[in-house]
Amino acid sequence: MASFIRKYIFRKTKTVADESTEDRIYSLDDFDDTLAIIKKVLWIVGLRLTLKDSDNARFWFSVFYWFETANILMAFTLQTMETIEDTKGASSFEDATTLFRMIPCIGFLPLAILKSYKITYYESMYENLINELRSMWPQGKVTEEEHTVISKALKQLRIVLKGYYWCNYALVISCVVPCYIIIIKNIFGKNEPGVLPFLWWVPFDPLQPIVFEVIVVIQTWHAILVMSFILSGDLLYFFFISHITTQFDLLSIKVNRFILVPTDQQLIDIYPIAIHYKNFKNKHSPLELVEMQNKKLCEAIHEKELLDIIVRHRTLIRLCKDVETIFSFSLLVSFLNSSVIICFSNFCCVVIEKWYEFMYKSFLSTTLCQTWLICWYGQKLLDSGERLSQSLYSCGWYWTSQKIKKNIHIMIHRSQRDVCVTTYGFTKICLASYTAIIKTSWSYFTLLVQTYKQ
Repeated sequence: MASFIRKYIFRKTKTVADESTEDRIYSLDDFDDTLAIIKKVLWIVGLRLTLKDSDNARFWFSVFYWFETANILMAFTLQTMETIEDTKGASSFEDATTLFRMIPCIGFLPLAILKSYKITYYESMYENLINELRSMWPQGKVTEEEHTVISKALKQLRIVLKGYYWCNYALVISCVVPCYIIIIKNIFGKNEPGVLPFLWWVPFDPLQPIVFEVIVVIQTWHAILVMSFILSGDLLYFFFISHITTQFDLLSIKVNRFILVPTDQQLIDIYPIAIHYKNFKNKHSPLELVEMQNKKLCEAIHEKELLDIIVRHRTLIRLCKDVETIFSFSLLVSFLNSSVIICFSNFCCVVIEKWYEFMYKSFLSTTLCQTWLICWYGQKLLDSGERLSQSLYSCGWYWTSQKIKKNIHIMIHRSQRDVCVTTYGFTKICLASYTAIIKTSWSYFTLLVQTYKQ
């Protein structure tokens, strides 16, 4: 009772100022927290990024990863063989509708292997990206403007990682739950005909008792593996782009305030550099303001800060190139695959699937969500680079020495080149890419429907 009174009645109340100050304090734990769910997925896949395992443990995790990859390859082979058999036996377009049901499932299998294999092939590059972004993470108290950028980015990233994680596993559940319902009904003597979640070619009857249940369990495990393999690549892509864009935005804030421009009749009060000058004036004494107007002292301070900005800018550009190297080919395959999956999932939803069935509706919604998020993060990266270019132009460079002006002009020129990720050099990943994919998929879909009606 006494502890309850001390805790809830005599506890110290926090003021608004105290809470805002505590909210603006960050540590490496905030960065590591965004990596937690990714490490969980990588553990399922058998990949061990940034973990110092013994040689023996690393060997067995490697064996586990290749065993899972072999299982996905086996599933891909069996589904492809079944597709070929159905194609041979199809005498009309209506007979080929079974083929359309299998294409969305088949499309995920090679994509899953490609995305996970990239992690094993570029393992050192992945770890370097994580470690460098971690070293850049702000620690301690930050300004209100920086806090707004960081807190918004962290909130968005956590929502995206968790939402995308559960969305993909919800797709697995929607595929396999009907099969388990049939198994439960058969246990209670209903004698329901078996339906497998995915069609495999096997040299025996897959719907016979016991065999059907075993195959359903194996296919469930394969579905979880495929989703985990895809998640491992996509979640790391979201993670890298989110933290790089956050660093670009923090750099833009630093650029906006690194040159102190006195407010006069020509400088509008609402401009960022004018606001920075007012804040600086309120926080410092008149003597410090006089010292800051000393040109030699200002130039020395500006040169040091500009050097830090240039080094950070070059580092972020290099990290973007690393992301391009790692993800560009898999993103090209992903976009091509998404166009096909969206088309055939639409067709299955409209023509084949009943209104109360959700398998292909889940395929469609998951693929649309996956593609949109990839394009949205690509757009965020483009926008953050543009914001840095605008900050450099409006930072008050005209108030500095000739040497600093030249360096800033070089940075402005470099920042005008888009910082982006591409689909292996073909197109920039942005929201316009998402529109192009939807248009292409819709064209294929309308062609299929017209052919089916005829």
